[in-house]
Amino acid sequence: MSGEELPPAAKSSTPAAKSSTPAAKSSTPAAKSSTPAATSSTPAATSSTPAATSSTPAATSSTPAATSSTPAATSGFVRNSSFNTGPGVRPMRRPDTPRRLKNGIRLRRREGIDLLAWPADAWAALLLSDIEDTVKTEALDYARAGQTATLQITSAGAEATVQGRAARPYVVTITPDTIAPADWDRVVAIMAREAVYSAKLLAGEMPPLVEQPFASLGKQLVPTDPAAVTRTCTCDLPKPCKHMGCVGALLIERLAGDPLLAFTLRGLDGQRLLERLQEARAIATRGLARAHSTPPAVELVAEAAPLDRSIETFWRPGRQLDEAPSETEPFAPHALLRRLGQSPLQGKFPLVGLLASIYDSLAARGRELRERESDAPPPSDEEGDRNADVTE
Repeated sequence: MSGEELPPAAKSSTPAAKSSTPAAKSSTPAAKSSTPAATSSTPAATSSTPAATSSTPAATSSTPAATSSTPAATSGFVRNSSFNTGPGVRPMRRPDTPRRLKNGIRLRRREGIDLLAWPADAWAALLLSDIEDTVKTEALDYARAGQTATLQITSAGAEATVQGRAARPYVVTITPDTIAPADWDRVVAIMAREAVYSAKLLAGEMPPLVEQPFASLGKQLVPTDPAAVTRTCTCDLPKPCKHMGCVGALLIERLAGDPLLAFTLRGLDGQRLLERLQEARAIATRGLARAHSTPPAVELVAEAAPLDRSIETFWRPGRQLDEAPSETEPFAPHALLRRLGQSPLQGKFPLVGLLASIYDSLAARGRELRERESDAPPPSDEEGDRNADVTE
């Protein structure tokens, strides 16, 4: 009997061993509630391993729980973390780059602001010579990237808005000292005395000799002293800053394409200067009378003889042809183009200058053909007879 009672005792020990397993299971939810990392210990606790074996993973799971407590303690949004990346999520903007601007004003010249003609090169030396090389390089990058939203050039100076790293764009102004109206009247009067100024300006050219009327009055069209130009910017960077350099580069590019803006920056609109110069030239030259002089009136002569009495001498020139003056009065070249003024059509080359060049080329070609015909020997009698036979 005692030998048969042993199996029930062994059976009763088995549930006891099984009851220890739920105890291990009950400890697992506590580990779950403490940290997310303890969730990995659940499969190990639910396995049919002995209680001694299940305690080992529980101890092991405490280590990652302590490790995972570090990120759980930090709060707030982590910049540039892996949480901010993924499909459909825009990456965070780097704080060291400016905010991109759509449809901004860009620097179009491939060669930059080098190899410029006057007065653009003089303004480049004035606006960019005092900027450090690193700042100037960043300013040109701003100009090429199109970070300028607006740019207005008036007789009061240039004003622009440049988008930087801040949410709002910076306001940049470039204000040169203006020339007094009385001095502008003197400059126009000096230019009207010579036709070269109006001819060059109407052709869209701006040679350095335009500075001479200003120099005779002790003035300058393009200032050489940086103190004569006031530059401001609403940013907190040391001046002159990259925003000033960006606007200066765009202004220099505008001057290279339209040299008349040099007059606008000094207080008188370039188109208005041309109008005043044309009016002064018209008064000085008496309008078109000097450019296209009226031929003298034919003097009244005695009544000519009847036709039947002058058949033999009808086609012969008279004596008065030799007495006619051979020299004509001097006239101003391209007077009609000057009176018409600057063309409203915009393009790479001024239309007035192109037409003037075409007229000069046609006139030179006509003179060349006339001289060639006058120098050619007259045809002989045999060639004349041969040509007459061909025509018949």
